[in-house]
Amino acid sequence: MFKGYYNTRIFFTLFGISVIVYSLSLAHFLSGFENRVFIGGIILLISLGLSSFLSKKLSEPIKKLNEAVKRISRGDFDYQLNITDSKEFRELSENFNSMARDLSQSYKKLKEQTESLIQQNEELQEFNAELEASYEQLETLTHELEISERKYRLLVENIRDILWVTDKNFIIEFVNSRVIRYLNYTPHELIGKSIFEIVDEDSREILKNMMEGKINFSEINFKNKEGLLVITETHVKRLKIDEKVVGIQGISRDITEMYYVKKQIAEKNNEILAISDVGRLLTSGSDIKEVLNNIVEKVAELLNSPLCTIREYNPYFHKFVLLVKGGELKDYPVYEEIKLSEEDINELVNQKEIKIKDVEEFSHSEKITPIFAAKDVYSVVIVPLIFRNETKGILTVWTAANTVKNMSLLRSIASAVSVAIENSKLYDEIKKVYIKTIEALAYAMEAKDLYTKGHSMRVSQYAVLIGEYMGFSREKIEQLRIAGILHDIGKIGISDTILLKKGKLSEEEYNVIKSHPEISRKILMPIDLPKEILEAISKHHERYDGKGYPYGLKGEEIPIEAAILGVADAFDAMTSDRAYRKGMTIEEAVNEILRHKGTQFHPEIVDVFISIYMNARQKLEEVKNQIFESVS
Repeated sequence: MFKGYYNTRIFFTLFGISVIVYSLSLAHFLSGFENRVFIGGIILLISLGLSSFLSKKLSEPIKKLNEAVKRISRGDFDYQLNITDSKEFRELSENFNSMARDLSQSYKKLKEQTESLIQQNEELQEFNAELEASYEQLETLTHELEISERKYRLLVENIRDILWVTDKNFIIEFVNSRVIRYLNYTPHELIGKSIFEIVDEDSREILKNMMEGKINFSEINFKNKEGLLVITETHVKRLKIDEKVVGIQGISRDITEMYYVKKQIAEKNNEILAISDVGRLLTSGSDIKEVLNNIVEKVAELLNSPLCTIREYNPYFHKFVLLVKGGELKDYPVYEEIKLSEEDINELVNQKEIKIKDVEEFSHSEKITPIFAAKDVYSVVIVPLIFRNETKGILTVWTAANTVKNMSLLRSIASAVSVAIENSKLYDEIKKVYIKTIEALAYAMEAKDLYTKGHSMRVSQYAVLIGEYMGFSREKIEQLRIAGILHDIGKIGISDTILLKKGKLSEEEYNVIKSHPEISRKILMPIDLPKEILEAISKHHERYDGKGYPYGLKGEEIPIEAAILGVADAFDAMTSDRAYRKGMTIEEAVNEILRHKGTQFHPEIVDVFISIYMNARQKLEEVKNQIFESVS
């Protein structure tokens, strides 16, 4: 409204001035030249005067308004504007004065509020000071916490073990990044899953026991992303809130490689122990068949085999002849001889390769077939027994698995068995030659006297008979046999005049005869016979009461082998004919031995000899009636 009135007034004023100036200009134009200059000057003066007056008149309200604004801006809110030049300016004054009153009230309120804010600010500053102090402490603690957290995170992330946490329902809540390396899972893939999904069945039960607090350390078998087992040593701690178990925390160390290394070491150790046992059996000196029986039993035990056999190869008939069998099925019927296909023989004999055949493809009695089926026996492992690059036989192992572990063990055992069999054969040949040589020496010594012919052989057989009744090992019985044959070999060093003398020997001659056991020892020592044989030969004339020769031993001082030879020697001497007397009957000789029990003869040996007489007299008669013409 103000704008409309004021603009109209200015318009009419300027319009009036313009009309006056135009009128004067027209008059100036119509007048002459001289008057034009004068009139133009008058017009200029009039224009300047009017402009000055109107400018001052029109700007007066503006000045008042400007002054009022300055007073208000300086904070003089009580200043009142009074302009009455026009209706518009009166209205402007009233509005301005109203605004000043509002500003005055607002200023007062603002001042009050400012004072209040200043007071609050002072309080806030005090609180802020306290807060800053607390903040500094908090910042220090936060910094320390951050350092601890970084260290903990660094420890957790760089620890070589899998660190994991589950809730009481075995849901994984945390797992460190080491799980990527061992299980090929990321922590994100596992968090929220049950830990049972990544362990095997046995480990689930172990984890349940861990949650219950029954154990806190055990082997846990994790399954990686590909399903392969990762074996770990796992320590756990139960997590509790208010004494209530809310989960478990575990640290699992990967021991897979160590586990399998230990397993390999254990297997190798078992192989070494097995080979050691086989070696011990092979060097035990027992009968080769007994040794092989023990070996197949050992192999059956080691490989959990129900049946194991050793067969000798006959190259002429291309057959494999059974030597021994072992295992829990050893009492079931097994073919004594089997013949394999040309392909099998070629691989076993020529190429010397181990073969694994299905049970149905290997010759066996139909009576044992259902037993194999009941025990889930699927395969037969055939290992060639090779000596000097020749296959001498086969070791066969029936197994419930499609493949057999410990092939190297089987090869080692087969090699040892091959050597043992060949050594046994060689030993038998050497032993035969050795025995023939000993027998030849005995015959050479006994050939001097028709009446003593065969004495050493009979004594040897009597001694063996006694040893068998006493339960001696084959080794000890063999020693008795050799000792019996050689017991009088020392008589070779005694003059024939004394040995073949018809009449009674003088004391001096008898003393020479008594030296023959010691002469026997001296003769036999260079050929390195076992100590037991030399002891038996050199002491077989000792008496139980100590009155024997050449050492005067008594009782248990006399070796048992020597005591056996003493009884056998005396029995044959009494039952043999001599140039100066007829030999006793078996009954008479037995009674004579019984009469000297505990004096000349060892009581235990006498009891055994009487038992032989009572239960196997025919054997004594068979030995007594043998005729030895020459060395066979």
